[in-house]
Amino acid sequence: MDYQTALNFIQECTKFGIKLGLERIGEILRRMGHPEERFRAIHIAGTNGKGSTAVMYEALLREAGFRVGRFTSPHLSTYRERFVVDGELIGQSELAQLVTELQPVLAAVTADGFGSPTEFEVGTALAMQFFARHKVDLAVIEVGMGGRFDATNIIKPLFSVITHIALDHQQYLGDTLEKIAFEKAGIIKPGIPVVIGRQEPAIERYLMEIAESRRSPYRTASAVQVRRFTPGEAGTAVEYAHPRLGDLRLQLGLIGRHQVDNSLNVLAGLDFLETAGIATSPELLRSSLAKVRWPSRFERIEAVAPQKFYLDGAHNPDGVAALVETLQALYPGERVTLLIGILNNRPLPELAALFAQVAANVVTTTVPDPKSADPEELAELFRGLGIASVAEPDPRRALEQVRGSGSGIVVASGSLYLTGLLRSILLNMGDAIDETFNSGRRSVRERQN
Repeated sequence: MDYQTALNFIQECTKFGIKLGLERIGEILRRMGHPEERFRAIHIAGTNGKGSTAVMYEALLREAGFRVGRFTSPHLSTYRERFVVDGELIGQSELAQLVTELQPVLAAVTADGFGSPTEFEVGTALAMQFFARHKVDLAVIEVGMGGRFDATNIIKPLFSVITHIALDHQQYLGDTLEKIAFEKAGIIKPGIPVVIGRQEPAIERYLMEIAESRRSPYRTASAVQVRRFTPGEAGTAVEYAHPRLGDLRLQLGLIGRHQVDNSLNVLAGLDFLETAGIATSPELLRSSLAKVRWPSRFERIEAVAPQKFYLDGAHNPDGVAALVETLQALYPGERVTLLIGILNNRPLPELAALFAQVAANVVTTTVPDPKSADPEELAELFRGLGIASVAEPDPRRALEQVRGSGSGIVVASGSLYLTGLLRSILLNMGDAIDETFNSGRRSVRERQN
């Protein structure tokens, strides 16, 4: 099987939709010889900040001298981004080989009555085998959606992390913070430590109560005090008061107050790392977190300088509010040109109202997904808020329009699917063959809808 054939096989699994549960992935991994048991792991759930927290942990562990794997989703430019060891994406030939080996296992599991595997279950199985083959010391594994029945919840980690919880994926996880928190808390396993990220007070108490009921030691991000922080175009300077390390000054490579909150997820987990025999120090924290970069999270594309062009995948109210706050802190009093595309299952009026706080003008476009909101309807929402807005359905032409607008600051946002496409265009990157994968995935979704 070659790389394109492997991608075609994976995308065909999207026709089975989302099936939350652990029985099938458990059986798949059992027949593979339980690769997930051959390395230690940190498991990360939450609504926003999972990926940023994951890459911060990854950077710290690599700086400490460990061989580290990372499994995150979704990808931006290539499916291979989901599988990383020591900063290197899985190769095309290796991914094809792993899929070739996995295919008969999946067929046998299906034939034996466990049902057809979903795309995410296939990806999870591939990640576990990839990390085991490369003999990683540790893997940082991000939940796909929810937590309790997410395929990644099959692992038994050193400890878990629950980042900030907000409303998202409500059709699957529930329509209140409490219901969503219940699903996220499903990764808290009896006796296994958990880091509880910054939350609404009631949600923090709820998660603490669950940890206590399962006799899981916990640390809270709120126990680490942030004395002050200063966001800048090159990162965020932060002064903390840590319960054990005392006064601590760090320069984060990521930008914004929300990234300060994400760094607390790491600082609160230091005790659990120490207990696991992983020594850390202020020096390691300083040298590792300053290097962290995470694509499409307020990422400036230097290739289009002097225009300040940012990509940010904010796609729910909590994420967009964080983006707006970051822009207001970096560029007080300034308004920017926005390139916006959003899926139609999002609260469009609420998101438009948030974006409007920093918008001078808006170009709306189509997200490369069949669930894209109509650009003209989006543009009309912004016009209703008094923001000059035009609809350009073609994302490439929309990109050309904002780049030629003369605006000093441009931000593309609303969907990671959109920012992933724009990033590939701007940086001339991403496997061309993955365009076939993405197109195939879209066509499958179109058949479903």
